[in-house]
Amino acid sequence: MKSLLNRTYPESLAEVREARTLEDTMAPVREISPRQPLQWLAAGWCDLWQAPAALLHGVFLAVIGAGLAWVTWSQPWVGFVALTGLFLIAPVLAVGVNHMGHLLDRQEPVGLRSGFGFHRAVRGPVWGFAGLLAAVFVTWASFVWLWIGVLNVGNANLLGPAHEMIPALLSSAAGVASLAGVLVAGAAFALLAFALSLVTIPALMDRHAGLLDALGISLKAIRHNFRPVLVWGAAITGLGLVSIATAFLALTVVFPWLGFAMWHGYRDLVAAPAERAPATS
Repeated sequence: MKSLLNRTYPESLAEVREARTLEDTMAPVREISPRQPLQWLAAGWCDLWQAPAALLHGVFLAVIGAGLAWVTWSQPWVGFVALTGLFLIAPVLAVGVNHMGHLLDRQEPVGLRSGFGFHRAVRGPVWGFAGLLAAVFVTWASFVWLWIGVLNVGNANLLGPAHEMIPALLSSAAGVASLAGVLVAGAAFALLAFALSLVTIPALMDRHAGLLDALGISLKAIRHNFRPVLVWGAAITGLGLVSIATAFLALTVVFPWLGFAMWHGYRDLVAAPAERAPATS
């Protein structure tokens, strides 16, 4: 009885154990400076030219982006939804480039097939993550189409080509407010996708973590490094706008460059596991 009381009400404070939270069970996260995302870009640029095969991934995404823009040129709302969706799911499309970064980190050779041979244990969580980002995209697309349905009441120009739609929106205060609403909602969905994918793919590869654990690591990294992560998000946004302004030609380089930089971001943000699993398939 006495021992039970001692366990319940310990005489010494040294016997009191601190309560562990869910965050405590995750990988340790380092705090970084706002300048470090620029270092990720510099390191990613060097990696790109050590593994130029990654440019094929950029070509693939650039062709998809240009194709979507061409097919939906006369339907700007459709094009807007499709292209924003492409950028929403881009983090999971960078899985091959991340694997190349993983191999370079281990000083292993990187070839044309390296971007398609990541470890089997990672494939299930990667598909789960792809499904999650796809769900974000479907929700975003549904919101846009619902929004268009409301805006289009009594004004068919809103479903016409861009040279008719934009003047129709800008011709009234309500139209400007509606356009601003779409842009604000788009920014919110982009932030959600960004938060979910900050270091998720690298964590899956390097730690063979479960999907929920990898997502938790991303959210934990943001919580402890909000300002540096904002700098990283601004860099991604700026390079994305450059890609669009060049008719997606710049995306050929920008996409793999950001993929390699993402790996260096993971290395800076998350402490390395004590034991690493093999990177080969």
